[in-house]
Amino acid sequence: MINNKKEKVKNNIYKMLDEIRAIAQTGLNYTQNNYDRERYGRLLNLASEQYEQLCEIPSGQIKERFCQELGYITPKVGLSASIFNQEGHQLLVRRTDDLTWCLPCGWAEVGETPQESLGREVLEETGLTVEVRDQIRLWTRMPGEFNLPHTSYHLQFYCVVIGGDIRESHETTDIGYYDISKIKPWHLDHEIKATVAHNFWIQGLM
Repeated sequence: MINNKKEKVKNNIYKMLDEIRAIAQTGLNYTQNNYDRERYGRLLNLASEQYEQLCEIPSGQIKERFCQELGYITPKVGLSASIFNQEGHQLLVRRTDDLTWCLPCGWAEVGETPQESLGREVLEETGLTVEVRDQIRLWTRMPGEFNLPHTSYHLQFYCVVIGGDIRESHETTDIGYYDISKIKPWHLDHEIKATVAHNFWIQGLM
């Protein structure tokens, strides 16, 4: 019970910080008053400092990420691709940043549809051209989950390879089709993504 209470308090702190940084970023983008700009800047500094203690990411690095976002602050949108071979093995990549396994994935870009952003990410990470088809799942990561500071929405799509050749990138290595039951360690919640996709593929065979 005590641990559950501590976890609830921690999650509430993450949500509060997410709201504070959103107010600060939105204010910095729209205000023309120098005094308000100082106040919003101070709020962003405070949020970044608290994120450093919770996420173990340097506050300067967190603030730099936040300052790159302009306009009204909304949840970030992540995309991932579920791609299969004839045996039902999934296309996975090993990340070069933390050496964990994941589906081809990335953040949605301004000026692109989710399908366009995902197709570009898959091509950049694997060298393969895909047709983005059915949406498998939509879910939310709340602030604090996996020690991440943002609220984010995640769209997972079933994709089919239509061209290209597998090649590694500066972000990915060991690209190939794998039996997901034999993969460890996974990046964040990508084991769940792979499992959901596998069930989707099985249902398509019925």
